[in-house]
Amino acid sequence: MKPIRIGLLLPRSTDYPAMGFEILDGLRCGLKLQGVACDLFSENTGFGEDQALTWSKAEKLLIQDNADLLVVYSGSLNAESLYPLADAAQKPFIILDAGMQLPLGKPSPYCFHISLQGLHACRLAGFMAGTGNRKVLMATSFYDGGYRGPFSYDRGLSEAGGAVCGNFVSGYKITEFNIDNYLFLLQRSEAAAVAACFSTYLAELFFKALGEKHSEATPLPFYCSPFMAEEQLLGKCDFPGGEFHAIVPWATSLQNKEQEQFIHTIREEKNKTATIFHLLGWEAAIAATAAWRQGALALKGFCYSSPRGEVTIHPETHYSFAPLYKGKIARGGEGKCTLEISEPVPVDAAMHMAVLGDRPDSVATGWTNDYLCI
Repeated sequence: MKPIRIGLLLPRSTDYPAMGFEILDGLRCGLKLQGVACDLFSENTGFGEDQALTWSKAEKLLIQDNADLLVVYSGSLNAESLYPLADAAQKPFIILDAGMQLPLGKPSPYCFHISLQGLHACRLAGFMAGTGNRKVLMATSFYDGGYRGPFSYDRGLSEAGGAVCGNFVSGYKITEFNIDNYLFLLQRSEAAAVAACFSTYLAELFFKALGEKHSEATPLPFYCSPFMAEEQLLGKCDFPGGEFHAIVPWATSLQNKEQEQFIHTIREEKNKTATIFHLLGWEAAIAATAAWRQGALALKGFCYSSPRGEVTIHPETHYSFAPLYKGKIARGGEGKCTLEISEPVPVDAAMHMAVLGDRPDSVATGWTNDYLCI
């Protein structure tokens, strides 16, 4: 069989510049393991917020580079702007999605999302935070607050009988970052738990600020968003003390044969420690191989074994769902944060549909760049 021609639309991330390289590494290693020869063509989409630019880059890959399929890192809303192009070209688009937005449009028969289920994880963490009819302080960043994470937290804690009793939104400038308003709310809101939704450098700043205030800032249990518990991030943060829970899509400590093969391959082929972005590229290789050998429609309801467990691309939503994992952020070596996984959280089709179908009545604000691209 001739080599598959894959077009890549990868973003720019100033805080995580290795993102695109790790997705590409995972894709290459995964395709090699699948026995698929490929020619790769890559275009940069900036932060993903310029839909006209993304369209033109995708069109170039399809027409000039004659790509057989596209692999795109994108949030739901930006990806949906590409659906008409995929339909016109009648070629599969595999969209790598952090899962921090809710789909608004109808699925395209040619577009399929490999999702990290960020909103589902936030909803589960919110349920844990609100259990026992607890009042919960919502703490998020200027950046993360513009996505649907806090909304999903609220839905989860409401299901558990809890309620938000205060909202803290941090600034984004490093030199001006502080948690004074958080401490004010902590003292006056009668909160019994904290729902914390941070990522990238803002999570680092929050952990640091908590540590500087010691026990004054950490008397309550925290229920953290999945990207606040990303392991490379945690390895840079001093543990601030306190109790931190999280729901995550994957961790390096998971044990199964697919995980062993994945981690070994990335280490041997790239001399790197596997990350969540390697995993996205790795799973894209599995989906791309199926689409190449069987056609785009093969991805409708497609199931495959991944280092994170059994993954299913739902035949109606065209988004993937997979097990999630309960964990704790704890003190590791040299006082840094580490992630300890306790148990899996099974996710079925009904749960997946319930999360994706539960949309806010209206959206007053929101960022247009792809999540984690800042």
